[in-house]
Order: sequence, then structure tokens, then C-alpha cells
Amino acid sequence: MPSKRHARNGSEHYVVEAILADATVDGVRMYEIKWEGFSDEHNSWVAEQSLSCPDLLAAYHAARQPNRTDLSPFYRILRDAREYHPIVVTNTVDDSGSPEDFTYINASTYTEDVPRPCTPLHACTCTDGCTSACSCVRQRCYDEHGRVCVPEKTALLECGPHCACDAQCWTRVVQHGSRVKFEIRRFPQKGWGVVARAPIPRGTFIVEYIGELITFEEAEQRGAADSARGLTYLFDLDMGCAGDLADFTIDAKRYGNVAHFFNHSCEPNMLLYPVYVEHRDPRLHRLAFFAAHDIAVGEELTFDYSPSCPNSGGAMFACACGAPKCRKRIYM
Repeated sequence: MPSKRHARNGSEHYVVEAILADATVDGVRMYEIKWEGFSDEHNSWVAEQSLSCPDLLAAYHAARQPNRTDLSPFYRILRDAREYHPIVVTNTVDDSGSPEDFTYINASTYTEDVPRPCTPLHACTCTDGCTSACSCVRQRCYDEHGRVCVPEKTALLECGPHCACDAQCWTRVVQHGSRVKFEIRRFPQKGWGVVARAPIPRGTFIVEYIGELITFEEAEQRGAADSARGLTYLFDLDMGCAGDLADFTIDAKRYGNVAHFFNHSCEPNMLLYPVYVEHRDPRLHRLAFFAAHDIAVGEELTFDYSPSCPNSGGAMFACACGAPKCRKRIYM
């Protein structure tokens, strides 16, 4: 085997078939590698100093449009991201290097005025696999591949940390985190967005919407300033409420995860579901995105910011989603 295509993994050597992506992790340039003789499931990230394939590296960089700016500040923001796959950042459009005043977090935080959930989960005692009779669930919401199989906005009930079932229980999907490969990409008209770096089958859990849990009153104050600038990072937790108004809201403007960068589309490819894991308090459910249909490599991940009607009373902005059935306006 030609040494110029080798990569080291301890004392063993493997042959590099292709270089798929690159990212800077803790200041180290990493490359996603497809290994010769192995399926895509075995792709892995390798530090540049561990690669001995200069020809492949040169060809990889020659085939890519160079970034227009230094993305080191952005990768420093992503340094604390505990995603299953490193997030890649690309900007071939302008000189924007990173978002301002944004901190990457991996779980939502509670502000002082938000109470902790008060509807505890009664742990199940299932030991042979949870069924619809399990005290934690009402119906089977995931199929054998862990993909959602109930209508959008249906409450997804997962077994909690004190349940007797093991970590492989079919109910445990969102709590295990995302396995999606993300690329944060700069777009000419929309700014930062997110695209898929690998195919995503329909029904796959994509990511949880993470941010600050705040009161509805606080959300009204923050939202007034943001709406004037056409921004929307507020998500009301109203999917479990009997009325029209939520008591609490998730704000992902300053603190959030990769979902902070999702753009709007009038024909989105993601669906949103309320999720309950540690408790069953309808006021404080989680929010999780799932694939509405099969998503291809390079396809942007989008959701509908505002499916409300024009007479909702909110601010109006021009829509740049480009969907065939674009409504031309976003109402906030």
C-alpha cells in the first residue's frame, strides 16, 4: 500500500480512500476520512499531523472553494459543543467570521423566574422491553430504527433516568442526543444556515432546540426588540398547554446549539415535537426536530418560523427561503 495514503491510529495504519470534510477542533485541524475497505459508518476524524497523504490533501483543498474569512473565532465558539460529529463551518460568501455574543450550550438553562418541573416522572419497572402498557408511555412513537412514527406535535414520552429499562430502550431517542452530521454554512441572502453532511432518513431525530428557559413576560420584552430587526429565536412552549398562550419560552439568541442557525422555509424539511424525559410537566416540555422527509447531502435544514396567518398581529418581513410555494412573507 502506498505510504502517501496512510493514516496512523496508534500503531496501526489504514489507507485513506477520500477526504470528506475538515474542521478546527481545539485549535487542531481535523479531517473527516473515508477509509479504503470500510463502509461510511466507519468514517472518522483524524488530526492533520496523523495523515500521510499529501496528494489527497492537495486535491481536496484544490477542489474546494476557499473560505472568505478566518473561521477560528467560530470554531472557538464550537469548542464546547458536545455533538456526536464535529460541526463543520463554511463561509465562501463574505467576511463574517462568527456570530456576536453567542455561547454554545448543550442543554437548556433555567432563568431565575422559571420554576423547575413539578410533575415528576414515575419510573417504570419494565425489564423485558417497554410496551404501550409501560407506565411512562401512551403509545409507540418511534419505530425499530428510532424514527418518529406519529403525527407532528404529538407528545413524545421517553423513559427517564430512574426507569428500570436499559439504555437501549426504544423510547430513549432524544435523550441520547443527535447523530446528524452538521455543516454551518453562510448563505448570500439568509446569513448563517445549516446543511446536512450525510443523508438523513425520514423520521430521524435531528436535534433538540436548546436555549434559555424564560417566562412569557420576559419573552414579550425580548421579542419586541428582536422582531423590529427581523430576528426570531423565541420558541413558546405551548404544545402541551390547554390554552393558546404558553407560560414559558425558549430563547436561543445568546445561548443555544446548532439549532440557533436554522433558517426558515415555507416548505420546511423538519417537523417539531414536544418531548418529555425527566418529567411530564406540560409547561416545560422539550422541543425536538425530526426529518419530515428523506434529506439529501447538502440540503439545508429548515423549519417554518411562523405558520400563522397574516392577521396574527405580528411584524411582517420579506421571505427569502426560495421554496416553490414560498408565501413571500414571514409574520412574527
